[in-house]
Amino acid sequence: MDCSDNPYGLLFEAISMIPISHYALGLLCILIVVLYNFLEFHLLEDLLTGFRGSPVSLTYNSCSEIYEGVASKCKILHGRYLATPWLASPHIQTTFLNFFGRPPAFSYRRHLFHASDGGTIALDWLLNTDVSGEGVYRNSSIAKDDTTPIMVVIPGLTSDSASAYLKHLAFNTAKQGWNVVVSNHRGLGGVSVTSDCFYNAGWTEDTRDVIDYLHREYANATLYAVGTSIGANILVKYLGEHGENVPVAGAVAICSPWDLLIGDRFISRRLVQKLYDRALCIGLQGYAQLHQPHYSRLADWEGIRKSRSIRDFDNYATCLVGKFETVDTYYRRCSSSSYVGNVSVPLLCVSALDDPLCTAEAIPWDECRANKNIVLATTKHGGHLAFFEGIKGSGLWWVRAAYEFLSILHCSPFLHIQKKTQSTAPHSSLESSIDQGPYINLTGGMVAAMGNELVTNDVVEIEHLTKVQKSHDIVTEEIVLDSKEGEVPIRANPNFRNTVPGTSKQPEGAKGRNSVESTNSIRRCLNQLFQQNRISMWLLGYIAIVSTWPLVGAALHFVFKKRLRSVLPANKA
Repeated sequence: MDCSDNPYGLLFEAISMIPISHYALGLLCILIVVLYNFLEFHLLEDLLTGFRGSPVSLTYNSCSEIYEGVASKCKILHGRYLATPWLASPHIQTTFLNFFGRPPAFSYRRHLFHASDGGTIALDWLLNTDVSGEGVYRNSSIAKDDTTPIMVVIPGLTSDSASAYLKHLAFNTAKQGWNVVVSNHRGLGGVSVTSDCFYNAGWTEDTRDVIDYLHREYANATLYAVGTSIGANILVKYLGEHGENVPVAGAVAICSPWDLLIGDRFISRRLVQKLYDRALCIGLQGYAQLHQPHYSRLADWEGIRKSRSIRDFDNYATCLVGKFETVDTYYRRCSSSSYVGNVSVPLLCVSALDDPLCTAEAIPWDECRANKNIVLATTKHGGHLAFFEGIKGSGLWWVRAAYEFLSILHCSPFLHIQKKTQSTAPHSSLESSIDQGPYINLTGGMVAAMGNELVTNDVVEIEHLTKVQKSHDIVTEEIVLDSKEGEVPIRANPNFRNTVPGTSKQPEGAKGRNSVESTNSIRRCLNQLFQQNRISMWLLGYIAIVSTWPLVGAALHFVFKKRLRSVLPANKA
């Protein structure tokens, strides 16, 4: 068969006539298209819109005074964000920030803060006098009566004060006249771990201790807090745990993961996210390597060494050190989305919808809209903590937005003022049932089973009862059941006068008076219990009758025993 009659032969002959350079050009075009989609470039989109950028979307409560009085005056939040053209990709922006970032050059002033458990936290300061050139002639510390606002910064995962984005934030804020302090996580910033406590995505104890310390030391300075990435999750969780009882006047959360469980599913979904997962895991392994003696003793070192993802590291390290049952339990308990509704501080939240690490699926839109203290600002582009802007890409958009919000808040009447409450225990709808009691409250001889749901409602009544009992010698002890060790430790309430049998004696003449007073106190307790819950009162009465019935029967038998003996023989006769 002639080649000219074979269609495949004709096709092969035609293909062979095409120059190789054309094939190379075609492959290059295909590769560009694949990379354009894989890296989520938006350069063509920006070009078609005339490089005007995309508007910032604001989510807030319609009755929010924070929006009306503060956010509505922020020109940056009501403007548009345009990414640097040659960084028009969330992945390129995020990578460029971590490897280059173009941070300003300056030096921090380091103070070491020692926590109550023996842990050491590096507080790196940048004062407004340091960037204005006046710091050379002044003391190296801030005056106790200084009124300059202080911005407390909480870094992201494995980040410290030397990270490029934190240097951008610190320098620009100090340049505006504020003082900035970066609260490095334990074991970071070149400081060794000095206790068996390590930070995690929900570790709010260090944030609380540092902020309380700064509030005590510089009582005249207004405190503001900014959290980034995992630091934003810690900040929002801290604000939600303590509600009104925080000395922070305002806060900003940048690129928070919000829901760690959703974030865990997202980061292992696609190939590009898996690359981030692996990179972050390597960073965590490096952190563990710095503190190997502690991790070798407290966690599974071999498992840490073989980890290939954040979830693996959390399984072999975080859960064991933090004593979480499972990785999912850790993610649920430490997610800040469960605490958004309790935030009582003016809070600006900034997130990019194309964030390659913290997915927009985890943003609690409805919770932010329901809370009058929160304004949520989302941009179409920006990456993770990047938001580069300008032709040179020398500035970060969110840094300007955060300072503008806080500076306008600082001059407004909507600053948060700390209101100390009786109970500052962390509250979350996802708390374990193990942490919710029940416990036994023994007051004036009255035993009552109680749960956590009664504690917050009884604060006022307990205060009133305390005032009454201060004038009487009433024994009041709180017995907490320890489900782990099976012991019953007695924790005396310091607000009451406690008397332990065998440690004190009473005069004979006081016995009658004390019995009357004890009866009165029992009546008061009964009245209060009856007011709390009628059903619970009748249930307690039923339990009392059933539990004491055998004793009543034995007593009756003992009393009428002689009479029965005298009656029975007479009947026989």
